[in-house]
Amino acid sequence: MLKKNMHIRWLPIIFLFGAVSFYLLIGLRGWGEPDLEQTNRASREQVVEVEDFTTDERGTADDYSKAIQQAIDFCVTYKKEKVMFRANKKYVVQSGFTVKEGVKLEFGQNSILVVKGNERVITVEKDAVIINGTVQIVDPDFQSEVIFLKGTDRFDATNRTRIENMAIINKSESYKGTGLSLYAKGPWHNISFVHFENISIVGFQTGIQLKAENPKDETYSWINANRFENVSLDDCVFGIRLVGSISIPNECSGNYFTGLQVQLTEHTEQFIKADGSYNKFEGMVWDVQRIRHSAPLVVLTAETENNQLDLNIADEWINDRGQKNSY
Repeated sequence: MLKKNMHIRWLPIIFLFGAVSFYLLIGLRGWGEPDLEQTNRASREQVVEVEDFTTDERGTADDYSKAIQQAIDFCVTYKKEKVMFRANKKYVVQSGFTVKEGVKLEFGQNSILVVKGNERVITVEKDAVIINGTVQIVDPDFQSEVIFLKGTDRFDATNRTRIENMAIINKSESYKGTGLSLYAKGPWHNISFVHFENISIVGFQTGIQLKAENPKDETYSWINANRFENVSLDDCVFGIRLVGSISIPNECSGNYFTGLQVQLTEHTEQFIKADGSYNKFEGMVWDVQRIRHSAPLVVLTAETENNQLDLNIADEWINDRGQKNSY
């Protein structure tokens, strides 16, 4: 009788132990495995689509400029992560827009921004990001900048501004406009430590321009220490232009162009014209034999010092009027 009572008394404990073990076993199987539905929902909540801001229920428009800017502004107001362009779609814009601080503008696979008119296309603020885009200029009257950064935003070493995986193409065959432009003029205006990577620029008057002007009144402006990695320049009249001085008050120094691929054509007049110091240009230059003139392809002005060229072009194509430049 005693043994039977002991067995009965232990039954609840055994049952509770089994239930706890089963619960732990099921729970452990789920540990480390994310709830995909919840993860996808959270991810979607951080993405804003341009189509959400068009008046057409199908998300189409003759000019997406306003919708793109509204989507960006919505991201800023409601702390969303990014604005997304749909894949395999063309977005026509007839005026420019600004990618504001903290916003990522992401193009889908084979989504294209088609530019009509003659306005600056994309202004990029500090801590903004653009990735995976194709921009096509189709208007022969276009002579503005496609991507523009302004020194008033004061891009310092803390900034996380990035422009990556972009194709910027002038399809109008006008050879006008500038693909990528950085500009500083004003007291302490500067653009520094910005990262550009995997960018192709085709068919412009100027591929890339960095310009720092003297702000006067005993103040400085500068465009220094920016990185341009794996950049391709094809069929541009002028490839890279650095406009400034060796040092203050309008310095343009310490900018690195590495992994360059430069395709020269009959339209090319000059590949590099540089002011500033400690800038580096490294890469490959193709088809010098296509050049129709004998003027220098690379000009290091009297406002240069300690610049470095690592390019496969003969010295006869280089005009060095500066000091301590190496090539």
